[in-house]
Amino acid sequence: MSDSDSKKELDIATVESASFNGQDGVDTTRMQTHRGLKSRHIQLISIGGVIGTGLFIGSGRALVMGGPLSCFLAYSIFCVIVWCVAQAAGELATLHPVNGSFVHWTHRFVDPAAGVACGWNYAYACIAFGCADIVAVSGLFKYWLPDSSEAIWVSFCLVVFFCLNAFAVRLYGEAEFYFASGKVILIIGLILFTFIAMLGGNPNHDRVGFRYWRDPGPMAEYLVDGPLGRFLGFWGVFRLAAFSIGGPEFVAMCSAEAENPRKTIPKAIRRVFWRLAAFYILGILCVGILIAYNDPDLINGIANGTGVGASPFVIGMQHLGIKVLPHIINAVIITSATSCGNSFVFVAVRAIHGLARQGQAPKILGYTTKHGVPLTALLFVLGICSLSYMTVDKGAAVVFGWFIDLASVAAMINFFFICLAWIRFNKGLKAQGISREILPFKGVWMPYTAWFGLISCVLLTVTNGFAVFIKIDGDFDIQGFFTAYFGVAFSLVIYCGWKFFKRSSARKPMEMDLLGGLEEVDEDEKWWEANYKPPTTIWGKFVEWLL
Repeated sequence: MSDSDSKKELDIATVESASFNGQDGVDTTRMQTHRGLKSRHIQLISIGGVIGTGLFIGSGRALVMGGPLSCFLAYSIFCVIVWCVAQAAGELATLHPVNGSFVHWTHRFVDPAAGVACGWNYAYACIAFGCADIVAVSGLFKYWLPDSSEAIWVSFCLVVFFCLNAFAVRLYGEAEFYFASGKVILIIGLILFTFIAMLGGNPNHDRVGFRYWRDPGPMAEYLVDGPLGRFLGFWGVFRLAAFSIGGPEFVAMCSAEAENPRKTIPKAIRRVFWRLAAFYILGILCVGILIAYNDPDLINGIANGTGVGASPFVIGMQHLGIKVLPHIINAVIITSATSCGNSFVFVAVRAIHGLARQGQAPKILGYTTKHGVPLTALLFVLGICSLSYMTVDKGAAVVFGWFIDLASVAAMINFFFICLAWIRFNKGLKAQGISREILPFKGVWMPYTAWFGLISCVLLTVTNGFAVFIKIDGDFDIQGFFTAYFGVAFSLVIYCGWKFFKRSSARKPMEMDLLGGLEEVDEDEKWWEANYKPPTTIWGKFVEWLL
């Protein structure tokens, strides 16, 4: 038997044995995925989950709501929260790189009902994020073709997503690698542009500096006047930060299909902080430098659509007399939004596929093609993404706002489940007398980081819809209340329903299966160590160091 044949069998054995095979009578012989994602794929996918329309377009909404200082502080704090979640995700993904990742961990270490709620919430979150990106793409194309129908561009996205996900996972990894590379180049270019422009390197020779931090000021008032209004503006930015910033959940969800996960996953997790700081903290700082929060063009662009007319970067360029760059930025943001939407479809499919493997979703959603692609789950996800066609009737700006609200809450619930799974896992380790020294990757400042992440996510989720309780015109905002708390109700209904019908009980620390399936993962790691061939060229060595 050749090395490639033996590795293929090892891949199948690893993924299959690490899941709950045969649960509820589910046959998993046609439900395997393959380890087809290289280290560079994992690194760029983690970046792809961090950079998207939330930064390039959604940051304008954050600026109008809170002002530059509020945005900088809220995004920085939320980056710390995401980094804390990444530590918990990194430990579990490296030890148990299995299908379903934190859905599997929640089922295994918390409660089967919590696992079902986690899985469906994550799928719903990814679909909401994907729909937001689809709606954004429709607005971006209308920058060039204002008379075209949004339905054309929604259909375009759905077809692209199907093509990139309907074949072997390596094709997805290659596509996302180049998509994410373009986004990295774009955000680095925008940061450099802002630095040069603020010092006077622009057609108007205008030294912008921190002008807009002085006038109209560092903090905007939201809903009410005075200090309370400025605090509400600051607190409201967290919702948009939750929509914009991600990463660890992408790495975790891809762990079952990563080559040599014991090496690639920790590498990606360790670099989360620097990516968050470089892309989002610097990115939102640039937004506050380029444009004022009360700029009429920005406010009008947000009210009328999701194209580059709503991007603070593009509006800032136009104010400085730059004419050509907006078209270039529009093209790159289209690829960025397409990339993000593609990533969310990918992980939503994997979440539903993992649920089906465990008997927690219809069995048909768990089957894969001979190349390991969950085709039925893919068609199911794309069917729900067709909700993006609502933009034809309601307008891109309105529908985009709906999906921001829905997705941001669901994202914080996902982070909550990741931290909760780790906390329960750690409790199991202590109860069974197992040392943390066995972990192939150990997060920083654990368990405090996991607890900080969990408490922060609960606080932000509960207070996410505060604006609906502040009556400005005398009417209760039912639509705002629904989008703010639908995710919470959705998860609770699934959790309680599963508890009621299946009579599941919480996992007891002494009875948790903490180390099951590690033999196959250890064998997988040995195979990669024995067959790893380091790069010999200078370029290859640089790419390995970088990614």
